[in-house]
Amino acid sequence: MISPETISIPKIISHQKLNPGSVDEFLDVFLHVLDLDLEKGMELDFTIDSKLGSDKISPTLYLAKPKDAVEISTICKEVYEGKYPYKEIEDPKEVKKMIESPENHFILFKIEEDIVGCFRCALDFENRKGYTGGFMVRKEYQGIIDVTKSIIGSYAWMWSTYKDEILMWYCENRTAHAASQYITSVCGINTVAFFPNKDVFFNKVESDVMGVVFREKALNGYREHQTPLLIRNALDSFLHCDNLYNLGNFQLVSPDLHLDYQKIASMQKKFRKDVIKDKYGYQYFQFFITGTKSYFSFLHTPCIQNLEKTKYHVNSPEELYVYLEEFLKVIKENSIRYSEVFVSAFSPEHQQLFYEFGFRARGYMPCWSYRKEDKSFEDYVVFNYFEGNVPRPELLPAGQELVDMLNVQINT
Repeated sequence: MISPETISIPKIISHQKLNPGSVDEFLDVFLHVLDLDLEKGMELDFTIDSKLGSDKISPTLYLAKPKDAVEISTICKEVYEGKYPYKEIEDPKEVKKMIESPENHFILFKIEEDIVGCFRCALDFENRKGYTGGFMVRKEYQGIIDVTKSIIGSYAWMWSTYKDEILMWYCENRTAHAASQYITSVCGINTVAFFPNKDVFFNKVESDVMGVVFREKALNGYREHQTPLLIRNALDSFLHCDNLYNLGNFQLVSPDLHLDYQKIASMQKKFRKDVIKDKYGYQYFQFFITGTKSYFSFLHTPCIQNLEKTKYHVNSPEELYVYLEEFLKVIKENSIRYSEVFVSAFSPEHQQLFYEFGFRARGYMPCWSYRKEDKSFEDYVVFNYFEGNVPRPELLPAGQELVDMLNVQINT
């Protein structure tokens, strides 16, 4: 005789509970329907009361072990036909190192004994933020497995496991297809920045959008109380983000830069540059000015002609001016198609300098940088530069709203 205990009845999640406003709201919905044990395997034993993936197979989720590195790199090669621009994921040895590091995790999607896909998170404990990406499903299983539930389960484990250490999460989604944007939006991730012509996939130039989601206490408790000081070019990006997160007051400023060009000429003579190239072709640039503690660093990925992961510290506008001159030289000498930098929302002089060197504000990031000294998050403005015509992006309404606001900038 079959007893009620032997019957597994999937739990029903109302579609109205999708698109939560924070990590906290997401966990309130999904923690009670999921067993987050990735060692024995997480069953996605729930349904959503809509047609969302209702005819798809739910995989079982497992946390990757070092022995799975070969399989993960093989999936990457298969999905992208050996043309994935970030070659370290195609290298089993590098993937194994990442799995063994406490700052990276891969989640495997399995159907019975077959690994059919994977997802990754990278953790920046110092800045209390996490990155999610590297979502891949083998071609023969695309359209077969329920990718929405797979991502929901992955986020539930990540966000619950690190709910105390990581207070904001971000991702970058391709705009050639809106599906990935939709899946992440279901989990509460909002589009806040546009990266025109940033990537190359299958030999085609593509744009990306950046999405974010926060713990409630990040925005309400840890966010810097100082009023953002913004140049006019950054206003639209702020207003878009303010519509999403009710950020509060801001001050519009027009910095009148009075640069000391004799000082600049002196610094130019003390400028130094280091370039380190690794086995994957990445080039790490570091700029210095002898006798100062300032620096300007960034990553060059030649195969897709972009510059990113820019970080800098300067003690004067003149130092930043010298660095930006050299930055533009690298852009021109390497035929760079896209470059980006995150600039403090409280440094209007820096925003103005980047603007005058051809960069434009195309995003606003609340709580981007964490200061351990006073336990507060600082807002940043996303500035980027691009070359070429932008392919028409496929965007969700929130992303389209941002691009529409930035339309004048995109065409200048």
